[in-house]
Amino acid sequence: MPKKILLTTDFSMSSWNAIQYALKLYKNQECDFYLLNTYAKDVYGLDSYVLLDPDDVFDKLSENLSKDGLRDVLAQLSGIDKNLKHRFHVFSRSERFLDAVRNLVYSLKIEMIVVGAKGKTNGEQGKYGRNTLGIIETIRKCPVLIVPKNATFNQPEEIVLATNFNTDFDISEIKYLVEIAKMSNARVQILSLTDDSVMTPQQKDNKSLLENYLVGLDYIFNVLHNVKMSAALSCFIEIKRSNMISYVDKKPSVWETLGFVRPSLGKLGYFNDVPVLALHG
Repeated sequence: MPKKILLTTDFSMSSWNAIQYALKLYKNQECDFYLLNTYAKDVYGLDSYVLLDPDDVFDKLSENLSKDGLRDVLAQLSGIDKNLKHRFHVFSRSERFLDAVRNLVYSLKIEMIVVGAKGKTNGEQGKYGRNTLGIIETIRKCPVLIVPKNATFNQPEEIVLATNFNTDFDISEIKYLVEIAKMSNARVQILSLTDDSVMTPQQKDNKSLLENYLVGLDYIFNVLHNVKMSAALSCFIEIKRSNMISYVDKKPSVWETLGFVRPSLGKLGYFNDVPVLALHG
C-alpha cells in the first residue's frame, strides 16, 4: 500500500523546501502526496496560509490564485521528480486551514503531514509559524514533520529523540520514528536530562518500553545534566551532527490547553536547518 502524505503549501519558499524534503526522504517509498492550499480567511488569526476573504468580491480571484498556484507547484514537481513510485493530488479549499487539514487527514487516512516551519506571513525570527503550531496542537491523528526553510536534505544518519521518560510510550507513536530510521539506516540518539540513578520506577518502565520498540535499530542513550532541553539539543546537534530531531507530543492536559504550560515544541527550541518530527500520543 502506498504511504499517504499531506503536503501543505502557501506557495512560499519555506513550504516548497518542505515539499522537496519530503520527496527526497521518501524517494524509495511508494507514496501518494496530497498538496493542500487554503484561501479562506481564518477567523482565529492563523493566517500564514490566508489569501483573501471568500465573502468579499474577490472570492473568485482567491480561488483562481489558489488553483493557479497549485498548478504551478505541480508543474515544478513534474520537472524535478520523475519517480514512478510517487503520485500527486492537489486540493484547493475555501475553508479555514486547520479545518481543511483535519478533514483531509480523516477522509484520506493520511499517515504523515509535512509542513514548513513557518509561512510567508510569519516573519518573527526564532519561532515556529502559527499554522505549524496549530497542526501539532490540534491534529492528533498522525505525526508531523516540520521542515525549516534553511534545511537541506541529507539522508538522516542520526535522529535525536528528546525525552524525559515521564510519559508512557506507545508503539503507535514510535513506529513512525522507527520507520524513518530503518529506511534511512539511521542511528537513534536518545537524549534525556535524567539518568538511571535518579529515575523513578515509572521512568525506568518507560525506558524499558522504548527499548522494546527500538529492537533492531542502532540506538544509544545519552544523558546531559544542568541544562535546558533546548540548549542540550543545540549542543548535541552541533557535536554529533544529528540531522533530525523527534519528540513525543502528548495530548495536552486541561491546564495546558488553558495556556499555563508552553507547548512541547517551544521547549525544544527553534532550529534553522534541522527538521523536527512531532510524534503524537
